[in-house]
Amino acid sequence: MKNQEFKVVKILDEYTVVINAGTNHNIKVSDGFQILDKKGSEVRDPETGEIIGRLDLIKANVNVSEVQEKMCICSSPHTVKISNPLISGLDTLSNGLGFTEREKLNVELTEVTGGLRRSNAKVRIGDTVRLIKSSK
Repeated sequence: MKNQEFKVVKILDEYTVVINAGTNHNIKVSDGFQILDKKGSEVRDPETGEIIGRLDLIKANVNVSEVQEKMCICSSPHTVKISNPLISGLDTLSNGLGFTEREKLNVELTEVTGGLRRSNAKVRIGDTVRLIKSSK
């Protein structure tokens, strides 16, 4: 499936945006979107010099929580780690509030070239949005 791109059309609060895609584009609750920065970089094959793709900068990831015919409401899926030392010792409470951290890859650090795919730019109305996960 080719990535479909849409736009942020309204920002409801610091956690929630409206995107101009709905059931008319087969969007479903729990689908995921990436909000993209206009900047990014081309990737070249080191042997041929051919441009083989592009690394888009990602402002945020959001998941669909409500769908209408021509729009959907999306929210940040991330949780926050609790750093209060009084709470961190309470297993049942800290597990209930949850925190997920990605496991690091075992990479050759001298070959890391940067190009982290995160942008610090603010999310704005009109930003391009790409469907990344469909719940089908």
